Amino acid sequence: MRVCALVLLAAVVSCGGAAALSSPAPSATGGAATIAPAGTVTATAITSTIVPGTIPPNSTPTPSATPSPAPGGLTQAKLKYRIIDRFGPLAFCDPDYYPVARADEQSLAHQRLPDIQKDAPTFGAILVHLGIATNPPYTDEQELAIYRDWKMLNALRLDQISAGFHFNGVFVGFGSPITTGVVRVDGTIDQQGSITVASSSPSGRPPCPICLARGTRIATPSGDVAVEGLRVGDLVWTIDAAGVRVALPLVEIGSTPVPATHRVVQLRLDDGRAVDVSPGHPTADGRKVGDLSAGDRYDGARVVSAELSPYVGGATFDVLPEGATGVYWANGVLLGSTLR
Repeated sequence: MRVCALVLLAAVVSCGGAAALSSPAPSATGGAATIAPAGTVTATAITSTIVPGTIPPNSTPTPSATPSPAPGGLTQAKLKYRIIDRFGPLAFCDPDYYPVARADEQSLAHQRLPDIQKDAPTFGAILVHLGIATNPPYTDEQELAIYRDWKMLNALRLDQISAGFHFNGVFVGFGSPITTGVVRVDGTIDQQGSITVASSSPSGRPPCPICLARGTRIATPSGDVAVEGLRVGDLVWTIDAAGVRVALPLVEIGSTPVPATHRVVQLRLDDGRAVDVSPGHPTADGRKVGDLSAGDRYDGARVVSAELSPYVGGATFDVLPEGATGVYWANGVLLGSTLR
């Protein structure tokens, strides 16, 4: 399964379908919770940096602090490093390149250093892990390494449970520094840093980002279902090569953790339909959602607004139905899939 995560280029392709296709009755507009690159691993630090595109620079929100310390044990930053040291660098969507490519990463590293330093336990863990002296000034190379580790730590989500914390991520170099495999690991880590693996399986380096907000409703013959609740084999409504609506099984499902800096497009149509989706997500007629503007015609309606908005859902999702087009209805809006 191509789950989204790392630093990597976004291989988002269009999914067929025609611009004149309109949304069928079965999908009511569901409320989507406002639920976000290719990378290089360098030196002692685990650095994941996306291959930048050619989109003009745009300022990025200030990154949020990694929660710390973990009650009664290691700080969350140290716990995350324990996970990374064991499984390899995290594959994640770098917020400086997705959903919109931004300014020079070196400049951003210098600009955000004071904010990173405010979270003293996390900043200290980064310095120790990178082998950087605690006393400034720092070189440009050191600032960039600190910033890249900060972004990666933010992208590795720890959910508190009774035994410590649960994590689920895609890692490069599973089990050994010389291993180049990409593996999805689901497990737990207690507050002293002991890791228990529930499952691990090979994973590819899929396009980034997987696009739908948590809670987005996908049209199925049994009614609309939240995207995160679907499984491979479930039937959804799609369109065949002749433009006829048919029910076909899902052949692939993807999801990716996203940082607090991720943003989605809030697409609003004049017939009341609305969906929150990443800008790179393909439309059913070969465009990208981020290319839509107020006044454009789409899916039998007119776009009222298509504006970027912060997203705090923790992960984004996508599905791929069987068939020639790969399209589906999300909150009643016909979309393509990033998983083709």
